[in-house]
Amino acid sequence: MGPLTRKSWSKEMPGILLLCTINATILCAQNAKMDSVLRVFETSSNDSLKIEALYELTRLHRHSDIAKALDYADQGIKLAKATGYDKLAAEAANYLGIIYHELGDLEKTLGYFYEVQAFYKRRQDSLSLSRVYNNLGLILKDLGRRDEAIDYFKRSIRLKEKLGGDTTALASTLSNVGLLYHEQFKDYEEAHRYYLRALEIDRRFNNTLGIFISLCNIADNFYAQEKYDSSKYYYELATNYIDDIEANQHKAHFLGDFAKVNAALGQYERAIEKYNSSIEKAKLTDAKVILMESYEGLAMVYKALGDYKSALEFYEQFGAIQEVIYDSDKAKALASVEKNYQIRAKQGEIELLRKESEIKDLRLSKNRLVIYWLAGILILVAIIVLLQYRKNLYKSRTNEILRQQNNEIIQKNRDIMDSIFYAKNIQKAILPENGKLKNIFMDAFVFMQARDVVNGDFYWFAENEDKVVIAVVDCTGHGVPAAFLNVMGNSLLNHIINEMNITSPGEILKELNKRVLSSVRSTDLASKSDAGMDVAVCLYDRHTKRLTFSGAKRPLYYFTRGELNILKGDYYPVGGRLYEEQREYKEHEVSLQANDVLYLFTDGIVDQFGGEKDKKFMYPRFRELLYTLKDNPMENQYRQIKENIENWRGRNEQTDDILVIGIRV
Repeated sequence: MGPLTRKSWSKEMPGILLLCTINATILCAQNAKMDSVLRVFETSSNDSLKIEALYELTRLHRHSDIAKALDYADQGIKLAKATGYDKLAAEAANYLGIIYHELGDLEKTLGYFYEVQAFYKRRQDSLSLSRVYNNLGLILKDLGRRDEAIDYFKRSIRLKEKLGGDTTALASTLSNVGLLYHEQFKDYEEAHRYYLRALEIDRRFNNTLGIFISLCNIADNFYAQEKYDSSKYYYELATNYIDDIEANQHKAHFLGDFAKVNAALGQYERAIEKYNSSIEKAKLTDAKVILMESYEGLAMVYKALGDYKSALEFYEQFGAIQEVIYDSDKAKALASVEKNYQIRAKQGEIELLRKESEIKDLRLSKNRLVIYWLAGILILVAIIVLLQYRKNLYKSRTNEILRQQNNEIIQKNRDIMDSIFYAKNIQKAILPENGKLKNIFMDAFVFMQARDVVNGDFYWFAENEDKVVIAVVDCTGHGVPAAFLNVMGNSLLNHIINEMNITSPGEILKELNKRVLSSVRSTDLASKSDAGMDVAVCLYDRHTKRLTFSGAKRPLYYFTRGELNILKGDYYPVGGRLYEEQREYKEHEVSLQANDVLYLFTDGIVDQFGGEKDKKFMYPRFRELLYTLKDNPMENQYRQIKENIENWRGRNEQTDDILVIGIRV
């Protein structure tokens, strides 16, 4: 069913001017109201009153004769602009935008909202601008122009944060941005950040409906990533607010989505209960789409349970509702086509009447206009010649400027790429040589493949007599920003292990966390990013064959006697501003035998999209691959892992940096 939305046109639209100066008795007379307002427009000499009369005529005809309503609104805008009533013109444009939005003409809605934006920019009205920006973001989102939509949403957020008053509207816009990142960009991490900001504001001001929707959106965001346990956790939090929600449609939507999570976790009885509750509440509000999806969900659950009779019954109910929705949508589409045809026909009639009036006036002054026309032709020809000459001159100069600028851009791009490739060489020089790792262990490989030119993943090791420290590090992001973290992490590990002589994995991570947070704060990045690292650290004693492991969001896989064992790291990373600064990292100790195999890796390999259904490689598939390769020589394993991930990826872009280290004891 997707995320719950809480965009609100009524709260986010600047107020529409209502007719307030026309005589109250005239406005309240129900039987002759239209004629009375029209008489005010035709007889009044006051421009402001005439404009307001046109607005009232627009409102009165809005539901009975939309073509006339649009014509009156258009006349109001033209008269307001001609007489200098810019504020009235902006409000009329806003009203026209709303009407065209209801008609489904988003392009015209966008055009009128741009006019409103220009007016409030000139007036420097930050409050109204913040609302207009939000509405522009919503229209651009529906038009699929997602980058522009993001830009306008962020403008709205900046103004609302600066004004500090309309907190409900701020939370609503933050949710809109989260929905856009979730639905169109598929950037679930960014969506999560915006949902959390909206939730924080809702909780601060005890906005129950806002808290409920934000929790549901976060849960749905985790569901989209197949993180079902996290999704369930947030749906359970949302359950605490369900009794305070009045709208049955919200409740039905929530129960249907929660049921999907239960079904994904194999909790079929709970899924059935929630789907049935969703159906009951959807029936109360005639929410056919929710009904259809709940019937389909029940059919899939019963199919999974092997109850094919019940599954068939619910598939039949799903099909029946789907047919009703299809017929309803088809009827609406036909009605919309007919309505738009009638609008165009009536607008054509109005335009024809205007043309006939103009022709009549032209006939009265035909002779004089012929003279003016001939003189105008001569002047026009002279102007065209002059303009063409200036245009050619301007075009020639512009082309020269563009040529120079293009050459500068090409040169700058070359300089930038040369710098990045040089940075790659520096980064390569900093990393340990693979040969050293193979000299220490019986057999080993390193598979490292950057998403971009420079790498955000790196490995580090050092040896001191019989003891060896190995670390695999995944820096936040990829490309140049992650490469900077890469260099910083490498330098910090050198200092901690080689200079401070700290070799305990848990203490290494603890000290690294403190120093990363300190470095980020000192460069003013703490408020702008969530810079951090996922790290796996091993201390191996070659004499005793004892291995000590600590992980920050990274595990250690090792095979002993042919069986796979997994040591999980702690759930929080090194650095990152979403966790407590003081962190303790748990240490695990194991005794290894000859021919045992260890694997340390970053999440780039399991997060790679591909396969027939364009899904992630995932941990189970990776473990299955390691099972098949564990007895092979390490060089052979390296080739097989690389070949498998390349075949899986196919034509997809590489989603993240990849690093896998395999070691045979």
